[in-house]
Amino acid sequence: MDISEYFRIVDKSYGTENNETIESEIRRACSLAKENEGEGSAIYASMLSELGGFYRGLTRYDESVECFTKAAEILKALRGPMSPDYATCINNRAGSYRQMGLFSKAEEGFDECLAIYEATVGRKHILYSAGLNNCALVALDKGQTDRAAALLSEAEEILRDLPDHQDEYATSLANTAELYRQLGRYEDAEKNLLEAKDVYENRLHDTFTPHYHAILNSLGLVCMATGRKSEAAEWFRQSLIYCERYYNKEHREYKATERNLAQAEEES
Repeated sequence: MDISEYFRIVDKSYGTENNETIESEIRRACSLAKENEGEGSAIYASMLSELGGFYRGLTRYDESVECFTKAAEILKALRGPMSPDYATCINNRAGSYRQMGLFSKAEEGFDECLAIYEATVGRKHILYSAGLNNCALVALDKGQTDRAAALLSEAEEILRDLPDHQDEYATSLANTAELYRQLGRYEDAEKNLLEAKDVYENRLHDTFTPHYHAILNSLGLVCMATGRKSEAAEWFRQSLIYCERYYNKEHREYKATERNLAQAEEES
């Protein structure tokens, strides 16, 4: 099978918007790749990474880390420790560590990844920009706002020259908005979030993503901070719709937004 056939299975599964079906189909793609291409193949590593990304989205972090680690081992053996593909696996695993609150392990992974990207694809590449964004998120988590601002600024500068990468651009906008929110620059934060929302709706035509409902929730938080409680409540209600669609009502992201909505309704 050609690699495109494996990704067709993955893409079709996401089209169902049913997490049980998605997991079953990605696991099927993994099994097919392992059987047809071999346990040490790049295609099998790619399918493992797809499964790891799916598990991370569902906060099944241990399973996510296991998938990314196995994929990284395969690609390191195939292409060496300085290949961009290996770096991307390290980056993905670091993303899981970050969401687990293991910031030191996340930072270590993101820094290693960024160094590999710089030495291979260079500083003007989309991968390097993504690496900068991830390093910035850890800096934000650790309260290092100056470092985060510098990293995000460098990432956005790269993305301005890469118009075909709208998803990454929207992510950068949302990350910078979070920095602005933490700094109390609410007008700038809202401007970035509205632009990111527009990118997903009108350029990417994709709202079945955890990024979209997170943007809506962040708009609610900005409105709360600026005393616009009724407007905040409406953003939170919209976020809940898309959060339930992607996860379910028991997911921690849904519960957090639900608490935000209750506070907004109580104070408005």
